[in-house]
Amino acid sequence: MKKSGLRFFLFASVVGFSIAVVFVPVSRAGSVAAPYEIGTWEGFRPAAISYTFDDNLPNQYAIAVPMFHAAGFKLTLFTVVNTWVGTFTWSQAQMAAAYGEEIASHTMTHPTLTAVPAAQLTNELANSQSNINVQITNELCVTLAYPNCVVPNESIVAQYYIAARGCSGQLVTSTPLDFMNISSFVCGSAGSIQTAAQFNNQANAAAVAKAWCVYLIHALDSDNGYSPLPSATLQASLNYLSANQDKFWVETFGNVVRYIRERNASSVTETASSMNSLTVQVTNILNNLIYNYPITLRRPVPANWPAVAVTQNNQPITARLVAINSTNYVMFDVVPNGGDIVLSKTVLPFTLSNPVVTPPSLSFRLNGQTGVTYTVCSSTDLVNWLPVQSNTLVDVYTNVTVGTADALQFYRAQWAP
Repeated sequence: MKKSGLRFFLFASVVGFSIAVVFVPVSRAGSVAAPYEIGTWEGFRPAAISYTFDDNLPNQYAIAVPMFHAAGFKLTLFTVVNTWVGTFTWSQAQMAAAYGEEIASHTMTHPTLTAVPAAQLTNELANSQSNINVQITNELCVTLAYPNCVVPNESIVAQYYIAARGCSGQLVTSTPLDFMNISSFVCGSAGSIQTAAQFNNQANAAAVAKAWCVYLIHALDSDNGYSPLPSATLQASLNYLSANQDKFWVETFGNVVRYIRERNASSVTETASSMNSLTVQVTNILNNLIYNYPITLRRPVPANWPAVAVTQNNQPITARLVAINSTNYVMFDVVPNGGDIVLSKTVLPFTLSNPVVTPPSLSFRLNGQTGVTYTVCSSTDLVNWLPVQSNTLVDVYTNVTVGTADALQFYRAQWAP
């Protein structure tokens, strides 16, 4: 698609090294200036869901990674560095990491950490992290899963990791009381989550509680591992979440932790305003090397603004218009400490002259723009935009009506003089 001479906009129907820092709990709360809000979870969705896999078992890579990639979801693979090497290669982990999966630590040799000497405990924690960071270079290893769910001295764990996973079988509150012992639900034949209905029920309970649900999975199908889970059950769970993406945010264990800490520590300040633009800063004192995940903001659309374009550090970012209790909001994701965020007033850019004609014979007309090159994209879900037509505009039209005979359709245009 051509780069636009105008800022990106969207309108919607109103519908290799060790980490050289010591991790400490974040205690400073940020402040959010009205009318801005930060979402408890990404996209202001009711629940966060994380699928975590332990022990580097074969079908986690052969089945789960492609399954999640096809669904557009991310998972966490808690990796044992020096155990089960016959069923695991670093190239598998590197390919998963390239998809955006989290490669996290499950120690060097999978011992019960309360039963090892102090020197071995340090080795299990520090060396597993450093080995993963040598092999996985696109994201730091910052989270840990305790072998056998046995929690050692948490102050030692906190020297290396921002969070660690246990398995006490509870939903996690929106701000965990103990980041070094995040609860999870054991899945499969030996766990409390065995069927698709149980997966779905637990996810729905998280949505009601505005909580975080973490699943702990080991073997899939014929893997020779703990508590096997049929891959068809896992697929059914993903299908349910895919059909309810406005309700569930599915993300890696580490990125949910990042989001929580950034959400709680960030301040939102409007530093400049005019009739046609607003400048906002989102800042915190966290380590930007680790805490670099986007958080979701929203605010009411200013009066007399038909649409809103958003940029951060002069780069366009996606903005969504949503209606909440008869108020129109603009919602967008920004990286704290990532530069000024500018919200700009824009006009609704185009319409269809005939709303029941389908591509490629659409006739597009753009408000006040003539003789310019443009690209039109179409989508039914406001996310997966595909180009449908490029041409030169020759007319002006102002009414905004979009639709097809069988489904609501949305359109977006980008253009350059």
